[in-house]
Amino acid sequence: MTMSTYNSGNAPSSRDDLPANGPAVFAAAADLAVIGGQLERLQRPAAVLQAGGPTEAAAWCAANGEAAVILVDITGQAHPIAALLALASQAGPACRLIALGDRQDVDLYRQLLQAGIFDYLVKPPRLDVLGDALARADQDEPLAQGGNARAGRSAAFVGTGGGLGVSTLTATLGQWLAHTRQTPTVLVDFDRRKGDLPLLLGLEADTGLASLLAAPGIDPRLLQRTLLAAAQQPGQAPSRLHLLAQRPGPETPIDPERALELGGALCQWFSLSLWDLPSHRPAGADDVLAHADIRVVLTEMTVQGARNAHRLLAELGQSNPNQRLLLVASAARLAQAPTLPAAQFEDFVGHAIDHHLPHAGQALAASLLQGPLDTRQSPAYAQAAVQLGGRILGLPDIASRGTTGVAQRLRAWINRRPANAGAARA
Repeated sequence: MTMSTYNSGNAPSSRDDLPANGPAVFAAAADLAVIGGQLERLQRPAAVLQAGGPTEAAAWCAANGEAAVILVDITGQAHPIAALLALASQAGPACRLIALGDRQDVDLYRQLLQAGIFDYLVKPPRLDVLGDALARADQDEPLAQGGNARAGRSAAFVGTGGGLGVSTLTATLGQWLAHTRQTPTVLVDFDRRKGDLPLLLGLEADTGLASLLAAPGIDPRLLQRTLLAAAQQPGQAPSRLHLLAQRPGPETPIDPERALELGGALCQWFSLSLWDLPSHRPAGADDVLAHADIRVVLTEMTVQGARNAHRLLAELGQSNPNQRLLLVASAARLAQAPTLPAAQFEDFVGHAIDHHLPHAGQALAASLLQGPLDTRQSPAYAQAAVQLGGRILGLPDIASRGTTGVAQRLRAWINRRPANAGAARA
C-alpha cells in the first residue's frame, strides 16, 4: 500500500476547507451558454466560462491557482486520458475534474474513472445529472465509491550518509515542480534536529511539524494553518509550493502511524509530496520510506558509500509493484575520497546507478546570502536535477528530447529570477 492510498479515520477530507465558489468551465463555444445557464439555475454560477478544453484549463490553473471543480470538454481530443491527467497534475488532487463529451461510450467512461477523473457527462448535460455530479463533488463522493477519487504521489529522499545534498535536491525539485511545471507541491522537512529546507526556500520555520506530529489526529484546519507558502511576486498566481517544517529542536518520540496519517492527508491536497528524510532516519522515517510511491536514495561512489548504500537498500527491501526506487550518485563531497568505478560500485551494491548529480561547488550555498536557493549559479546541477524530476514524474528523458520547447523551458527555469529574492531567511 503506497502512501498516496493510505487513509485513516483521522485523515482530512479534501473538500472541507475549499472555497464554495462555482465551477470553472472549459467547453466548446457553442455549449457555453447552455452550461452557464444550467449552472445559474442550480445557483452555482461558473467561476469562469471559457471556450477550450484541457489545454486551456491547464493554462487557467497555472495563472489562477486551484479550483474546487473543473468541467472540461474532451470532444475531439486524440488522447483524452493523457490530456486530463496533465490537467490533473496542475489542478491538484483537491480539485474534482468532470469531463464533458459527445460520446455515449462505456469503455471511455470506465477508463476515465480508473484514471481518477471524478465523472463524465454527455453534452449537453441534463440539469438533474449536472446538479447531482456537482453535489457529489462537493462531498467527494464518486459514483459507487467511498471518496478520494484521486490522490497525489509521494517521493521520499534519503542519503546513505550526511552531507550528500538531499535537502538541496529536494528544494531544487520543489521549485521546479511548482514554478515551472505548475504542479501543487509540498515539501516535508523531517529533520527535526536541524532542518535546512526553510533556509533554502527563504522561509521562517515555526513549530508546525512538531504540533502536527504531537496532535491526536490530523485536523485539516490545523494542517492548513501549519503549511508555509513560498512567497510570490505581486500579481503572480498563488504559490504552488508549500513547506511543512519546524524550528530545530529535539526529536521528541512520535507514533510512526502519525507520519503515515500526515502523508495520506498531504496526498489529498497536493499532486506531489516530497519528504526530506535525514540519514539517521528517526521514528516515522522508515514508515514513510515503506509507503512512498518513489524512493530516492543519494549516495557517494566511494567504498564507504557503497557499504552504506548496500546496507540501506537491504533495509528498505524490495519495492512493491506500485513503487519505484532511484539510486542517485551525488558528487556533493567531491574529491573527499577516491571514487569507485561505476561497474564495481553497482556490482557491490546490487543496484544500477539511475542518475548522477554533479558537484555544485560553493555557488548554490553562496546564493543563500541573497535569499532563497538560486540554481542559476550552477546550471549543470540545475539541469541534472530537472532530468531527475522528469524521471520522478514519469516523463521521457529530458536530456534526449531535442525539441525547442523543452530546451526553452529548461533555460527559462535555470535563468529565472527567484520570485521571493531577499525574503526573510530562517
